[in-house]
Amino acid sequence: MTFYFSIIPFSLFNFKSSAFRTLAVVFLFMLVFPALSEAESLPGENLHTFSLYVENDYFGGSDGEYSSGLKLTWSSAIQDQYPEKAWPHRWLYPLIQYFPFEKYSDRKKNITFAFGQNIYTPEDIESEEVVEDERPYAGITYFSLGFHSQLDREMDTIEMSLGLVGPSSYAEECQKAVHRIFDDIQPKGWDNQLSNEPVFEIVYEHKKKIVQSGIGSGFGNDLILNTGGGLGNALIYYNLGLSYRIGWNMPNDFGMFPIRPVSSFNGSFDDKDPRFSQTSKFGAQLFASVEGRAVLHNIFLDGNTFADSHSVNKKPVVGDLMTGLNISYGRAQLSFAYVYRSKEYETQSKAQKFGSINFSVSY
Repeated sequence: MTFYFSIIPFSLFNFKSSAFRTLAVVFLFMLVFPALSEAESLPGENLHTFSLYVENDYFGGSDGEYSSGLKLTWSSAIQDQYPEKAWPHRWLYPLIQYFPFEKYSDRKKNITFAFGQNIYTPEDIESEEVVEDERPYAGITYFSLGFHSQLDREMDTIEMSLGLVGPSSYAEECQKAVHRIFDDIQPKGWDNQLSNEPVFEIVYEHKKKIVQSGIGSGFGNDLILNTGGGLGNALIYYNLGLSYRIGWNMPNDFGMFPIRPVSSFNGSFDDKDPRFSQTSKFGAQLFASVEGRAVLHNIFLDGNTFADSHSVNKKPVVGDLMTGLNISYGRAQLSFAYVYRSKEYETQSKAQKFGSINFSVSY
């Protein structure tokens, strides 16, 4: 069992303790940014958001399948129009304007830029040979550009991602380095990983608040519908889900999701959000979500698109159940979630469980 954070070269820090030291580091971030939490309220058009997502199967008591994910995201402030000087987003504005939801002048808009890495391994990481009935070794390193168009209770998102699957993702080196740090079993089957392949993905998602009450001040709750899909040589899918939040000083955003396309924006929407307050407010919310995905293609199970590689027979429908806690103070938020994911392929021995952590700060 190993806890590791994909891209980050933890060997630089000489960490020898348990995974919970990492949580201490995240809490330290909340102390490092007191000026952001205490700062005078800024108008919405000046409030950007930085987010760090970390996921690992360590919290589920296993080491395999979806092993680790890390995602860093910067979100621009919400404005009447997309930022004029944003690079490289502005090159795509002529294309984005043709989407139906861009025709409405009363919508607020913002952009996101994300960089991340996901690592996948079979359950048996000690075998040097291909484990025929378990998923292939695979890693992806990617960056994505997101375009978000919002009303008070709904948001449409188009995201475009470009990445690399295979040895050039450096997933093998990242996993082995962290295993050495924690003196854990070295994964021995990376010679069998998917071959190098560039991947491109375009994703659309619609989120809508079916119920919304008490946002930003005192006790509140909301119920959020999300639906959409992705098309590319990495993933082809359709998803449909519901999430429910309840608690004190609710943020006026569109909830928390596991690392996946279009999960990269949870910035504040308007001055109803506690993050706009001139005084630092404490908030705490419980949340739960359920989502189903119809999957037509998954490169991490189906194998390489343009070369022969190990593959398994994927299941056509996959489901996620997630529950967790979000804590906020001023302009900082910290979320912990536990995710249960149904079997993704026919010979998978059991469903997977993993933990998801998100830290964000608006400034």
